[in-house]
Amino acid sequence: MDKKALIKALRDTVQSASNSVASGVSAPVDLIAAGLRKVGMPIPQAPVGGSQWMENMGLTVPVEDGIPKMAGDFLGMTVPIIAAAKAPQIAAAANRGLDNLAAPDTLNTPGFRGQRGAIVWHGSPHKFDAFDASKIGTGEGAQAYGHGIYVTELPDVATRYRDTLTNFRPDHIEAKLVEAGISPEFANTYSQFAAQTKGGARGLDDFAELMGKPGPSPYIEQFRQRIRAELPAARSASDAIAGSLYKVDLPDETIARMLDWDKPLSQQAPDVQKAIKKSQFYKDALARYKETKQWYDDPKQKTGQSLHQYMQSGFGDEVGKGMTPEAAAAYLRAQGIPGIRYLDAGSRATGGTSNFVVFPGEERLLRILERNNQPMGLMGVK
Repeated sequence: MDKKALIKALRDTVQSASNSVASGVSAPVDLIAAGLRKVGMPIPQAPVGGSQWMENMGLTVPVEDGIPKMAGDFLGMTVPIIAAAKAPQIAAAANRGLDNLAAPDTLNTPGFRGQRGAIVWHGSPHKFDAFDASKIGTGEGAQAYGHGIYVTELPDVATRYRDTLTNFRPDHIEAKLVEAGISPEFANTYSQFAAQTKGGARGLDDFAELMGKPGPSPYIEQFRQRIRAELPAARSASDAIAGSLYKVDLPDETIARMLDWDKPLSQQAPDVQKAIKKSQFYKDALARYKETKQWYDDPKQKTGQSLHQYMQSGFGDEVGKGMTPEAAAAYLRAQGIPGIRYLDAGSRATGGTSNFVVFPGEERLLRILERNNQPMGLMGVK
């Protein structure tokens, strides 16, 4: 059975299991992933939707004793215990894993081959071939969840971000049009119109309609005639101001080592717990907790968000003397933590899809698969 047939079989299985418990989804993911490895496909050891991935993400709890554990050993996989309410999320995760498996194997990035993990998305007003951490902070993102490059599991979120940054920035629209050879007069006029109407590159039709009306005075009519003459060239340059949507590969092993913004330290991934607990910051916080004996000072119960804020604000005699966001990102990275994961706004109540912050120095792990639906780095693959 070739790769496409294996993936189709797995997708059909996931669809039929969408309302069942986790094992109904993770088992076929594990089995098909093993089959793909046998035929030479570069499949991660913890593919999205598989039993190990679900355990890493906190979606399942392995059974330690008794007959269920024996059955799990016999089947060669972990038997999970999970609330039925999680089943739709797990099925969605498994389908995202299938998208990962379906990605081409010949992506041209030195040192890597094939799909390595989650498919995520990034929206930007800019066009580029690789992520550059030196550009962090030059846009209009609030960097509210840490200092780094932001990507999301939801293409709609990235699309909204792209459109917001593109449509509401007259300076961006004006500069891009001038770069494309459009006159400063046209560029300035249209950028102000696009910002006010929230039209961006998609507002040229409305702008043309307005400029097509006779001017109320000879001076205004002469101005509109000049604008009309440049409309064809501006339409040809519209891609320059439309912004870009990036489809990106984020390795599973990178996600597994991220600080989870929404979970207490006691529920973080084992590697994250180890990294935090060996840090001087944690030791200082633990010493303070032993002094105050106040539950709210217990660093083990602080969420990733609280720990991150603690690092930046300081505590005790050091309040207000904490790290800058840049220093906090560098500190966590030095402990082996490549970034932060947090639930998107629409998932906070249900624990669904996530966004990710990749710290400076780790941006090479973000491999662009597509830009505006056009494959990148494909060596002749159709």
